[in-house]
Amino acid sequence: MNTTFPSACLALALWVGSLPGRADVLVGANGERFTGRVVEETADTVVFDSELGGRLTIPRSRVQEIQRTVAAAPSPPAGVTNPTPSLTAPVTNAVSSTNLLWRPPEVGRGRSDWIQLKSGEWLKGRLRYIQQRQVQFDSDELDDLSLDLKDVRQVYPANPMFIKFDRHDQLYGAFIISNDVVQVSGPEQVSLPREQLTGITPGGERELDFWSGNLSVGLSMQSGNTRQTTLNTTAELARRTPSSTVQLNYLANYGQSEGVENANNQRVNGLYDIRLSRHWFVRPAFLEYYRDQFANIAHRGTAAVGVGYYIFDRQGLEWRVAAGPGYQRTFYETVEAGQDDTSSTLAAVLQTSFKVDITRRLKFSQTIGATLMSQEAGEYSHHAESILNFEIKRHLDLNISFVWDYLQNPQTEFTGTSPERSDLRLTAGLGVRF
Repeated sequence: MNTTFPSACLALALWVGSLPGRADVLVGANGERFTGRVVEETADTVVFDSELGGRLTIPRSRVQEIQRTVAAAPSPPAGVTNPTPSLTAPVTNAVSSTNLLWRPPEVGRGRSDWIQLKSGEWLKGRLRYIQQRQVQFDSDELDDLSLDLKDVRQVYPANPMFIKFDRHDQLYGAFIISNDVVQVSGPEQVSLPREQLTGITPGGERELDFWSGNLSVGLSMQSGNTRQTTLNTTAELARRTPSSTVQLNYLANYGQSEGVENANNQRVNGLYDIRLSRHWFVRPAFLEYYRDQFANIAHRGTAAVGVGYYIFDRQGLEWRVAAGPGYQRTFYETVEAGQDDTSSTLAAVLQTSFKVDITRRLKFSQTIGATLMSQEAGEYSHHAESILNFEIKRHLDLNISFVWDYLQNPQTEFTGTSPERSDLRLTAGLGVRF
């Protein structure tokens, strides 16, 4: 049996399958550079599938150039002497082969920051911060982006920033990140491996550059046989520098059923962390205020200090724990006759925070705060919050959260009724990041 023809066909199929796909390059009017594929062109717009930004629809006026690139075909395999000729002769664009070496002419000259991804794409805009292996960047074309530091090849900021390395004092000066090295030019010249980088934060010009936050609101309304309204609100405001974090959190729930209030609680807490090294940090202050009239708590305040440790602190995975002594004072709505309507106690405050990136747009986080106190004050309580976060658009998220508040020994009301120990809530809402 003659096996020459089948063998040649197989070799030809493997050779055709090895041809690299086409990679177009779109250069924006502002100099940003995207790698991907042109999907559609009209007189007014260009639809482009970017490796970074997904499908983009860009006005023609904001497109400076489109570089269509088709890689040259490799030599045919042995045994295939006359492969079927292509309908279109392959075109080799020298720009694509040097895409990773090309640099926008505005780098270092204008007032904008620039970053290059490992895909070769260049983004122009404002670097918000680099922390916990995440790069927060406000792109002119793609708006706010959260990028993995491992996917960034180069960073060229327009202004000096604060830079912190593991086991080094905080620095301030001009810097660049190129491949695996961070170079800082300031009062002292420093060049260190990127893996030692703890964080980078803009500073010196605007205090606003240190701040970020998010707000999420969930609302459900029911009518008919039952009329019910539930409103859930969460917010976070944080000030981050490479060596410290100040964070404020707010959580509120309100509900009505048949015109009668059946839920009304608020929780506000704040913390201040100082990073000592890549893993250790101290917490000079933790403050929390809580009220829930249906749990018979008119007001409850907690103050604590502590020390913390990062169990995991790598790309897409973070887990930190903290613990320390504290003090708690509670004012009750009502008490039984002869009982004190306040309680004060020393306490042990334990906290854990876990975050993981399931996919690029889907993230899960869980925060648990537990308090051990005297038996008269409740003995044990915790606030646990699990959140599944899905990024709908650059600034818009869908949040599904499960909250579990627990108190071991609730204070009995004047009627002799004791509130439930557990309060469980499952909510969904839309959130914005800023």
